[in-house]
Amino acid sequence: MQYFKNKTWILGNFITFVKEKKDRSQNYNIDYYYDIYIPNDNNQLFPEMIVYVGNTVQIGEDDNEIYPVEVIKMNFDFGYSCDNFQDVIDLATSQNPTVSITKLIECLNYYNENDTFLDI
Repeated sequence: MQYFKNKTWILGNFITFVKEKKDRSQNYNIDYYYDIYIPNDNNQLFPEMIVYVGNTVQIGEDDNEIYPVEVIKMNFDFGYSCDNFQDVIDLATSQNPTVSITKLIECLNYYNENDTFLDI
């Protein structure tokens, strides 16, 4: 069930999807792993931002990163791995199950800038 991958999302909608854990499988399944790509001119996330949720970055023979073709065409950059994105969302919602999308984005931006979690 990878219908959520390889397409663009409005970030706020994707956060809701992740918050509801619809992006995960019960057992290990490589098809559920994804990366989130963001416009290369944005370091700060915001609810209406268009993001691309796609296959993970691959490593080539020369240890170079190989991005999905769609990401290159859109001129997007790597934003988050699914593991980090899920961890930030999961921690925040465990601290406050009714946490807002705006606060979750604040947590994601904090994680990106500080490589640690923001307690809410």
